Order: sequence, then structure tokens, then C-alpha cells
Amino acid sequence: MDQTAVMRYDVAAVVITTICIASLILRRKMSGPINRIYLATTIVILLTAFASLGAEVYDRALGPATIAPASGAISYPLVMRNAISMLYYTMRSLTAPLYFVLITAITYTSHRLKRGKVVMFLMWAPVVITTLLVLTNPLHHLVFFYDATGSHRGPLILVLYASSLYYSLVGMAWLLRWRRILTYDTFATLALLYPIVCTSAIIQYFIPKMRLEMFVTSVVLMLLSDFVMRPERQFDALADAASLQAYREMCERAFITDKPMCLVYTEIVSIERLRELVGKDGMQTIVRTVSINLHSMLAPGDVLYYLRNGLFCIAPHNIDANRALSIARTAHEQKRALSPAHIEHPVEHPDDLELRTCVIRVPEDVHDLSTLRNFVRRFSHLVPTSSVTSFAELSKMEDFELQMSLSDVVTNAIRKRTFEVFYQPIYCMADGRFHSAEALVRLNDPQFGYVSPALFIPEAEYNGAIQQIGSILLDKIFAFMGGMDYDTTGFHYVEVNLSADQCVRAHTAQELLDLAQRYNVAPPRINLEITETSSTYSHQAIARNVRTLAEAGFSFSLDDYGTGYSSLTRALDLPFSLVKFDKTLADGIDDPATRTVVEQSIAMMHSIGKHVLVEGVETREQVELLRAMGADYIQGFYFARPMPQDEFVAFLHEHNGY
Repeated sequence: MDQTAVMRYDVAAVVITTICIASLILRRKMSGPINRIYLATTIVILLTAFASLGAEVYDRALGPATIAPASGAISYPLVMRNAISMLYYTMRSLTAPLYFVLITAITYTSHRLKRGKVVMFLMWAPVVITTLLVLTNPLHHLVFFYDATGSHRGPLILVLYASSLYYSLVGMAWLLRWRRILTYDTFATLALLYPIVCTSAIIQYFIPKMRLEMFVTSVVLMLLSDFVMRPERQFDALADAASLQAYREMCERAFITDKPMCLVYTEIVSIERLRELVGKDGMQTIVRTVSINLHSMLAPGDVLYYLRNGLFCIAPHNIDANRALSIARTAHEQKRALSPAHIEHPVEHPDDLELRTCVIRVPEDVHDLSTLRNFVRRFSHLVPTSSVTSFAELSKMEDFELQMSLSDVVTNAIRKRTFEVFYQPIYCMADGRFHSAEALVRLNDPQFGYVSPALFIPEAEYNGAIQQIGSILLDKIFAFMGGMDYDTTGFHYVEVNLSADQCVRAHTAQELLDLAQRYNVAPPRINLEITETSSTYSHQAIARNVRTLAEAGFSFSLDDYGTGYSSLTRALDLPFSLVKFDKTLADGIDDPATRTVVEQSIAMMHSIGKHVLVEGVETREQVELLRAMGADYIQGFYFARPMPQDEFVAFLHEHNGY
């Protein structure tokens, strides 16, 4: 075969492996065990290709007769030629075991190679034997030798091939064992390397001058970079850290393979508020600054992941709880490094840049993936900002089990339709009676009892269950109103809060009309509350629903006035007959400035034909002040707490005097 063609295969292998290494460096993908093992494998293949190419160049430049003269004397050229061959065979014998180690890293099963002396012996004995044979070859010449006619293989060369075959079989078995944690394309790419490389090795064994093995191996290595390493999915360029996708794959594979871990989570507190202060670009600068500082404290093999909304996860390579705690404490001090000088649009006070940090041990603290997911999802609600904490410490909190089970609690309540409706009476200033009430959702769980709406409402909004809850409540409210004896109770209508999702949902209007018809409830008996902030979601969609329902006889209230940041003019463009002042205004009514704001706001609402209801009233003094200001309705604990429907009906009979 043409020697130039032979050299081209080796040159191509050198070029391809060099590109793979350069790609890793340029993409800054040098951290983490997978990247490091991939880099080591690439360097070994590059050295093997260099040695193969060097041998060809050396032979062509000097010739076999010059390198190994017929006299049999040991010459400097012969020593150099043997050194090149030793490098080639040593690196070649390392390729198969390194690839196997790469597979264990990708499947997060490296820890299983350390279980027992027998496993360790079976893992490393073949590569140790082949390496010793190559290094001692100058003494016995049984692996290869060189004479005046050129390079020749010795009988022990078969040991090198047997070793490669051994690691190939073990690697295939390992892949099949952990097939379920790999995607189809990842498994196929990893598995196809074996038959392809083995075929090229067999060809090269029988046709020594056909130097295909390193070329084929380098091509497969490049395919690994594109289809398995997947840089676009594994790396978050904006945060300069491993991506959320990489984190999810790491966690899934670690739990399936029972891999112990110590994970450090650190989160920028109130990131939405910070984003409002510094803008999108400033927020990205903060995230990158935190990422750079976290990277600076990592050791080789540690991986930094960026998950979402200012939340980072550090996965130390060394499973050491004390080191993880040390990393956590250092990470928690990041706010000192986040001075305004680091930020293009600085905040006024560096103390605004708070972090919350927590250490989790797997499996000591967390035994399954779903628990870890729940914890990370509720990280902001569970982890304090004052100091570094651990999952073990948090688990001692009184409501920790409830917090971790919220998703299941909400799901079960929806499935069993066990949400309850409580009614809080609303006091009418004009005649001193309770003609209306606000319907409020309550969740009574068999295990945890009554769960605060402050917990389960955000959970329902997060997982998209708020619409299902709203439909359940509407059905129960209309059923209650359909059976209400209005003449004996003096009750006129109920206030029903619509979530932002319900406000913009296309079939909300039809759902309410159908319920009114099914339970024979006159639309004026239902007053629908829409929050000021909800009116900004899709003003056009809300206006369409409101118009349809208003034409049918439903009335509307603007809820939580005083807490939103929307245009009040835009909100009042809708046909609200009642404006509900938020509890925060009642709480601050003792302050002269707040009192003036409330009084003038009430007067303004009256001037445009709106009635005013003040929520959260708890004292007699507040009632009298609001009466003097002209408030039309009062709602709060001073008169009554929310109560089940039977108690509410009894309350009406008792206080309305019918």
C-alpha cells in the first residue's frame, strides 16, 4: 500500500483529535469528571496517532537498514525507533480502558468500580499487565522488535489485543446494564464505537500497513463530542456554568445508580426585585459574577450548574460532607464580592444582594429524586438567608414535611375535590347588616389538617393546578348560592375571586353562565373580584370576558387596590362597581400620611361612582375612622373570621335579625 496514503490516515487522526481538544479549551469545558476523562482519552489517542505518524516518518527518512544495521549493533536510531513504538503501544493499550472509564462517568457509575478489591483487580489488572509488557519489551522483544527489514510484532502482541477485547466486552456489558438511564442516541453512539473500532483493529492486525485504527477512533471521538457531550445542552453560556439540562441528567443518573453525592445549593435572594433595580443586563452581570466567584473556589472535578432564577448547584467531585460545608460557607459570602463596582447598573445597597445556601447529602438526607426536585423547587420558601444550613437541619422544622409534600397535597385535593369554601361576612356601613361575604378557598388535608392558602395557592399557580381549583370552587359556590334562603338570611350576593388564569381563559365566561343555569342562580347574586395586577395580564382578554358576563348580569369588584403597579385608569376601564382596599391600607391608617391617602382615595372612588370596601379591619378604632372617611363596606376579623357555610348561614340569622 502507498506509504503516503498510510500517513494520511495518521495525519487525519492527529488533526481530528487536535480539533477535539481545541474545542474543549475554547468552550471552556475543562471542569467535571466527564470532560476531564474525555480530554484524557483524546490526548491518549492524539499521542497514539503522533507515535504512529512518527514511526512512518522516521522509517521513510532513515530506512530500516540505517535504523537497525545488519551487524545487530544497538544504534541511537534504533533506540529512538523502539521508544516511538513503546509510546505507540503504551498509549494504544490505554485507549480501551480509558473509553470504558468515560462510559462509567457518563452513566454516573464510576463509584461502582471502587466496590471491593476484586472489582478493582478486574478493572486495572489487564492494563497494568499490558503496560508492563510494553515497558519491559527491550528485555524480551516479545511484543515487538525491529530489524533491518523493518518493524515486526512479537507473539505477546496478542495480549494487547486481548486486553482491548476484554475492555470492549466489559464496556458493552456495562452499557447494556445501564441502558435505561441513557437516551437512545447516546447509547447508540457509545455502543457503536466498539464494533467500528474493533473492525478497524482487525483490519490493521492482518494488514499492518493499513493504519485505520487511530483514524477511526478519532472520528468516533469527534462523534462523541457532538452527540453525547452535547455542548449546546450541557453548558449555559450566559451563566458560564453547566446547564439545567446537564444538572437534571446528573441527578437522574446518580439516583438510578445509587451514586453518593454532596450537593451545595446557593441562590440569589429576591432576584425579581433585583432585576427591577438593575435591569436585565445588570442581572446577567450579577449572575455571571456569582458564577465566576463560585468557579474560583472549585477543585478539579467539581462541577458548577446554573439551574434557574439565580439558583446554582455545586457538585463536588470528592464526596466529603466537611468540604461541601466549607464550600457552602465560602459561597454564602459571595455578596461581599458583589459590590456595585462589579455591576454595570449597581444597586444602592450591597446588602440587597443576599444569598441563601444549603448542603444536601445523598442518600443520607434525600433518598429519591422526587424529594430532591420538590426541595429545589421550594428552595426559596424553605432555606433562610441568615446563615448556611443543611437539609438535615431544615427537616427538623415543624412544617417541613408539609412543605415538601405540597405538590401531592394539592394533587390529592383536586382528585378528591376536597377543597372547601369558607365565607367571611362583609359589613354594610349603611344599615349595619351583613348582606354579602367573600368566598375563600380552604384545603383540609387528612394528614396535615388545614393548609394555609399562602402555601398551597402559590404551589397551585406554579404547577398549573389553579384553574382546576377555581373550577371546583365555582361549582361549590354556585351550589351553595342555589340553595340559599335569601329572604330569611338577608343575604344578597357573594364575592368570588377570579385568579389571573381564570380572568384570561377563553371559556371562563361560558363556565360561569353554565353554572348559573345549572344551579338556578341569578347572575346578580355573584360579584366577581379581579385583582388590580391581574388586569395587566391581557387586558383585551379580560375585557372580553367581563363584557360577556356583565351583559348577563354579573357584577365586578377591583380587588387588592393599593398593592398593584398597573395603571389604575386602565383597570377602572372595566365595569367595576366596587373597589376593595387592601389590608395594608387598614394596617397603616393610624399614620397621618396613610390616613390622608385612604381618605382621599375613598373620596376619589365615590366621585367616579364606585363603592369602597376596606379589608383587614381588626379594631373598633379602625372601623370608626373608616366610617368617618365614608367607607361603604368593612371586612375583617373585627366582625368575623372566615367560616364554613353552615356556620355562615347561622351567623346571618343571628346578626341580620331575620
